[in-house]
Amino acid sequence: MSSQSPLLPDAMPLREALRGLRHVLRKGGETLKETMTVDTLPPPAARLAGAVLREVEAIAKGMDDAASGLAKKVLGNPDPAAPSLHRITGQQDGDLAFAAAFYAATQAVLKRLDAPGLFISEAAARKAFQNLSLPSAPDAEVAAALTLALQDAKALKGHADLTARVTPSAIGPVTLFAVMLWLQSQRPEAEDEAALDAATDLAVALAADITTACTARDPAALAALYAEFASHV
Repeated sequence: MSSQSPLLPDAMPLREALRGLRHVLRKGGETLKETMTVDTLPPPAARLAGAVLREVEAIAKGMDDAASGLAKKVLGNPDPAAPSLHRITGQQDGDLAFAAAFYAATQAVLKRLDAPGLFISEAAARKAFQNLSLPSAPDAEVAAALTLALQDAKALKGHADLTARVTPSAIGPVTLFAVMLWLQSQRPEAEDEAALDAATDLAVALAADITTACTARDPAALAALYAEFASHV
């Protein structure tokens, strides 16, 4: 059952659409820059092509800023400080709280991994949480089940840059693990950033084990990793 009030519109689809628009515009601009090698053109054509590219970039940035501004004005800030996984699973609107926390934390982790180009789906994260059924299970088991559910729901979409800190095949599992590890940590709000750094570094160090467990869809192996390392964040 959805936690959305019947008296209020569901803001998440609009947020998701705006973010999707920003993502397409960004990737489209990058593709143009990669495929049009203006340096090899004759000077007049190079100047014209360069002007077109700059105009496209300006349009993309303007649309991006407009989408961000509209999201903030109409929807409010969708990225509240993330509570712990334990508290999220115990509250009535846990699906909304989890999705918002997941989006904010995943965005930060991807930047730390030098892989900011992936699309993060808040809607997919919410669906993964809604489909979860682990009453009274330990946090490590809940986190393991959510990791695989997020993977199945394609909460992360796209391809990571080759310059990322981990291999392209590991970027999804490592990112999901870092976020879920962070959500299990016992941290004061003032230490959110430091805890996220620590969770990301641990996930990078454990990349091989995490990727193996996610590929094998082994919740027990993931839960064991979470139980062992959550206290180190």
